[in-house]
Amino acid sequence: MKNVAVVDASLAAMWAIPESYTPQALALANQWAREETSLIAPCLILSEVANAIYKRILRGEMDLDTAITALHVVMEFGVQILEEPGLHSGAIRIAHQLKKTNTYDCHYLSLSEIYDCVLWTGDERLFNSVKQSYPKVHWIGHYSSS
Repeated sequence: MKNVAVVDASLAAMWAIPESYTPQALALANQWAREETSLIAPCLILSEVANAIYKRILRGEMDLDTAITALHVVMEFGVQILEEPGLHSGAIRIAHQLKKTNTYDCHYLSLSEIYDCVLWTGDERLFNSVKQSYPKVHWIGHYSSS
């Protein structure tokens, strides 16, 4: 793959759920489309996005039909779901290295390592916790389309 970027669930969810950085997330997606960048993610992305959307239902911010539509919007962005050899063991290694309490975010980091590409996140806390060790991780709050 020529241009490749890993996207995490926090960023992907912004494509369908209004958040403070949704405009940047959509602008970045448009840039990727122009540049023909392949978007990839580990298999857990859809579960995480579905959960984020479901939380909106629980908080009364969204009804069921809107939530399902939002999930379909995210899926239409064409993120390729990958289950690579070494993905899970890499996530465990990274979680141990970073002293994380779980491996979820580390699956995205592992996939980024496997493909030697950038990882874009909407999660500022994740970005701040890994930016020293993983300089290929970018936070959507730092994105500028200019």
